[in-house]
Amino acid sequence: MTASVTGGRSVRELLREATQRLQVAHAADDIDEARLQAELLYGLATGLDRAQVIAAGNDAAAPAAIEAFEALIERRVQHEPFAYILGKREFFGMTFEVGPGCLVPRPETETLVEAALEAIKAHPEARRLVRVADIGTGSGAIALSVARHAPNTTVYAVDVSTAALQWAGKNMRRFDLQDRVVLLAGDLAEPLTEPIDVLLANLPYVPTDEFEALPAQIREREPRLAVEGGPDGVELIARLAQQLDAHLASVAAAIFEVGAGQISWVEELVTRALTEAGRTGLDVRFHRDLRGIRRVLEVRMGYPKED
Repeated sequence: MTASVTGGRSVRELLREATQRLQVAHAADDIDEARLQAELLYGLATGLDRAQVIAAGNDAAAPAAIEAFEALIERRVQHEPFAYILGKREFFGMTFEVGPGCLVPRPETETLVEAALEAIKAHPEARRLVRVADIGTGSGAIALSVARHAPNTTVYAVDVSTAALQWAGKNMRRFDLQDRVVLLAGDLAEPLTEPIDVLLANLPYVPTDEFEALPAQIREREPRLAVEGGPDGVELIARLAQQLDAHLASVAAAIFEVGAGQISWVEELVTRALTEAGRTGLDVRFHRDLRGIRRVLEVRMGYPKED
């Protein structure tokens, strides 16, 4: 039997008990994160924002609020992803709906979006229409962020998972981007029917043995097909590299998010596939995330030289 948050206490006492439970269950990295989660979950249970929760610290918690809050804390103690419980995740200044069946967007992926927007801006078709594909779209975070911030684009959001595409569809409608985002079900680039100017991919890149060591909230709750990248971590990336030439326009950019330490390996896979297909003048670029890790590989082909 697990410990529970009981009645007859102030909101502050309930939050303190919940913070301790989250720490003991390793549902948070430190006490500050545990406290933040407790405050946000109490807000979810009561309809209050975080500032209101903090201000209500000395108030007695209502029985209905305690019951709802306790249920949410129990879900988190059982390692349900925090974003799933909240039903949303902030990404690139936008709030996305998320839940079982889609990967929770990560902050490091914003580096991929930033690189995509620069590649779109520099593309010769930027004054007209740039065709973008997001391979493995999941919740649609990448595709919709690009569409929202680059109105000169049509974005094809592709995923093999129909469950993930349902979340992408919800978010597409949430941001009213139906006129510029097309959802496609299928394997990697296969559903694409016209040449792509900027192709983006945040595919699974965690090797199988490392996947087994991931925290329970990822390993047991988020979709495995969105996280595990096969024995070496780059199985899907290698397959997509072989499809690039058939789906890219003559002037194009291919941009990949990769795991720490993988970028040179992925660079070799991508540039070799393109070179063998007859592509020349490849311009390879690396982009670091906020932790300084070389997180994103960009390969441009046919772009005009920059001044």
